[in-house]
Amino acid sequence: MKTMIKSTATLGLALLVHFAASANIVTYPAPAEVTLQNPYLMPSTQYSAELTQGSKTVKPFVYMMNAMWHTNNSITTSWTQFDMDEPVVVRITKTDGNIKMCNILPRNRNITPKIEGNTVEFTITEPGQYSVEFEKGIKIAHPMLIFADAPEVNIPDKNDPNVHYFGPGSHNIGNHFEVKSGQTVYIAGGAYVKGQILTGNSNAVTIRGRGILSGEAYAQRTANHMINIENSTNTTIEGITIIHAPRFNIHASGQNLVVNNVKMMGWWFSTDGVNMGENGIVENCFFKVNDDAVKLYSSNTLARNCVIWQMENGAPFQIGWSVSENSTNFTAEDCDVIRVEHEWDNENEAVFCAIHGGMGEMSHFVFRNITVDNSAWRTFSIQTKPNRWGTWHPHRGSITDIIFENITVYNADKKRSIIKGWDAEHPVSDIRFSHVTIGGEPLRKEQLISNGSIKIEN
Repeated sequence: MKTMIKSTATLGLALLVHFAASANIVTYPAPAEVTLQNPYLMPSTQYSAELTQGSKTVKPFVYMMNAMWHTNNSITTSWTQFDMDEPVVVRITKTDGNIKMCNILPRNRNITPKIEGNTVEFTITEPGQYSVEFEKGIKIAHPMLIFADAPEVNIPDKNDPNVHYFGPGSHNIGNHFEVKSGQTVYIAGGAYVKGQILTGNSNAVTIRGRGILSGEAYAQRTANHMINIENSTNTTIEGITIIHAPRFNIHASGQNLVVNNVKMMGWWFSTDGVNMGENGIVENCFFKVNDDAVKLYSSNTLARNCVIWQMENGAPFQIGWSVSENSTNFTAEDCDVIRVEHEWDNENEAVFCAIHGGMGEMSHFVFRNITVDNSAWRTFSIQTKPNRWGTWHPHRGSITDIIFENITVYNADKKRSIIKGWDAEHPVSDIRFSHVTIGGEPLRKEQLISNGSIKIEN
């Protein structure tokens, strides 16, 4: 069995392709700018890591970010990233003393760590995103995240005139890096790109790689979204990690957006995850964001196989903040919400949420096979009501036909869920719950504040 470590910029394209095709573990170097003196991205002071396949062991770099906002519950977030195509034994060492307990989420991966002194050992059998936790409770001060990617294939040629190629090292592209139809932005593993990417009225744009895109230069709610896609079709975003977003991580209008295996971590309010246009797909992604993770606003959108850490603000699944157009056919399935840090009685503090004050008739939502862990506030809040984000219409604006199927919420709620239309002309209706459990108990109608038509099947 052959284990290889990707080196820095000395590798040519042929060797990179060879790596993608043959390596069992691929790790990436940290840019020289990632030091303890860098307040935005630094080596972890909390953890180190080792990876083993067979007789070969490598040490991937472990990154760390400090919290940016005074309400953030995590003081730091550490993570490591690598590519794998066979099972990997992972060892995480905690630098500040012996380990008393360890959980690895999502819990349905059924990973049991072995604790020995200040190190835990466990095996990852398939690519995915994992949280290794040494603290109990919903609020974790120093999380350690693992991003295990499938091997890269078809790495673009950096000499291709339609490829913006950012190799290992630091790059500053500014807040208006424009990409045109048919072009690819490739952010290689070990690349640290500071800035924001824009494409408008384009077709077939690709943004991909294993590197980092950082919005550290921009204060909260300033500049633009990290990746802003305006009125474009057939955009693909794959593999990269986005950090320090001042606003949305990915904001799209148009059609046929595919977001796959993107890791998003932000600190500020308004650091939403992904907003899609029609026929959009977000899959295999990780969110640790401080506003809505997945926005289901436009027709024929799909979210699947995602892992969500919802911070103190926003909702893991936001059905609508005042959508103005009729929209239908939404699916979210096979997702794991591993933490929800809600503690304020705001209208957007629920796992499945809608605050619909627009004139759009929104219909046919399916949420199935979703687990919710470390959440103890409110599971459902589906409402039509006037609000500051929408233009209220006296006779239009509704939410109808929602199916919640096989939803497991491990903790009990402190707040009753709400399923409520504003009045008869703005209904929330035809809501069906099938095999929904909260805190180990089947959902009961008395747990809901409701004036709509509801059916519960357990």
